[in-house]
Amino acid sequence: MERTRRDLLTTSAATLSAAGAVGVAGCLDFAAGDGPQGPEGVPATLTCEDEAFVRLTPPFEEPVEGTVVDAAGTRFELATEGNAETYGQSMRLVLRNTGDEAATILGKHAYSFQRRTGEGWLDVRGSPTGEAVSLPSAEESFDAGRAFIWSIDLEEAAIASAVPDRELTVCPPLGSGTYRFVYWGIQDGPPLGAEFELVG
Repeated sequence: MERTRRDLLTTSAATLSAAGAVGVAGCLDFAAGDGPQGPEGVPATLTCEDEAFVRLTPPFEEPVEGTVVDAAGTRFELATEGNAETYGQSMRLVLRNTGDEAATILGKHAYSFQRRTGEGWLDVRGSPTGEAVSLPSAEESFDAGRAFIWSIDLEEAAIASAVPDRELTVCPPLGSGTYRFVYWGIQDGPPLGAEFELVG
C-alpha cells in the first residue's frame, strides 16, 4: 500500500511523542528514587547495620530550650529559614548574641543533629571506627552582635563531613521525619534547639 507524505509525518510525530513520554517518565522515576532512603515518620529507634558504628551521645542532660534563651548575662537567638526542609537542599542556621554582653561558648561545632524517635531524640551521626568520639570544642569569647552561620546540605555525606578532623558517618540513612539542630556550647547556659520536618 502506498503511503502519503502526510501519513509519514503523522506516524513520525506519534513516535516522537511516545518516545518523549517514556523519557519524561524515566526521569520522574529516577528523581523519585533520589529522596531520603531511611525510615519514615517516628521510628522506634535508629538502627545501624554497621556493627562498628558508635552513635554520638549528647553532652547535655538539661531540657533543650526553644530558639531564644537568656543565659550568661546576655541573650542568644537561633534562627532558621523555615520549619520544613527538602532532602538534598541546603539548610541555613544562624546563632546570634543579640544581648549586650560577651559570653563564653565552646565553638562552632558544639552542636547535635538529632532525629525524633520512640526512644527520644538521637543524633544521626556516629563514628564508624568502633570507638566513641567527641566533637571538637574550645572556649572562646562570643561578643555581643557576633554570629555563627551554618549552611548544611541535608544529605548524609554533607552532614557527616561538616565537622572537621573527625571521621563521622550518618547511619541509618535520613528518612522523612522530625529533626532538630541543637547548639549546646553556651557555657553556663542551656542548649538551644530548632526543629524542622525533613521531606523528600
